[in-house]
Amino acid sequence: MLAVETEWKAAGAALQALPGFGGHTQLRLRLAGRDCHVQLLRYDVAAFDETAFAGAGIAMPATIQRSVRKRQAEFFFGRLAAALAIKEHGHAAVEVAIGAMREPIFPTTLTGTITHTGAVAAAAVLPAHCCNGLGIDIEQPIAANSIDSVEQLVLGPSERMVLEGLAQLPYPMALALVFSAKESFYKALARAVGRIFDFSALRLEGIGLPAQRLHFVTQEALCADWPIGSRCEIGFTLLAGGEVLTAFSW
Repeated sequence: MLAVETEWKAAGAALQALPGFGGHTQLRLRLAGRDCHVQLLRYDVAAFDETAFAGAGIAMPATIQRSVRKRQAEFFFGRLAAALAIKEHGHAAVEVAIGAMREPIFPTTLTGTITHTGAVAAAAVLPAHCCNGLGIDIEQPIAANSIDSVEQLVLGPSERMVLEGLAQLPYPMALALVFSAKESFYKALARAVGRIFDFSALRLEGIGLPAQRLHFVTQEALCADWPIGSRCEIGFTLLAGGEVLTAFSW
């Protein structure tokens, strides 16, 4: 994916003053045949409090009001990243609502996606006419005590063999890449498919490290545009904080 992560100088005092704010960078990716800027925010859950919502003019749904601080921080910084992405495309700040499948609902002229993990949240948007779907996902390397459960959730037998033959990346990071890529694929296709589908719908065939691409084939018919046997490439990059980021558009 050959992403470029740069410090975003326009953060300004308004962002700096938000409780828990830890930094704003912009990641440039190539998606749908054009540059796509991912707005990436780092944050400190321990320093966050719910006054940030009013301070940034972001609505706090009732479900988030009842949530623990970690969930409130994830939601807030994810929506803040989305607001920055929307503004970059010349739109006024709008509420990014929650859809029937818990997906973020962007303005009809835009296709967007949000992700968060640990202490980082990010969002990206493209003009709706550029693509049918867009998904990004960020994951930390899989913790040692979670590897078995994540393998069972994400990998089939042939996919395990692909990862075991990949000596250039630590296994916890390679496993996180596959998990993240399947999440990005799901986000990009969720609206077109209109139902929840499992990780087993997509099978890893290989990983191209120099090109930063993961190669997959669908294992079931998902929708008219994605019959069984459809192939796709999902881009990835490694972030400065040690996380992996994947992105997919179609």
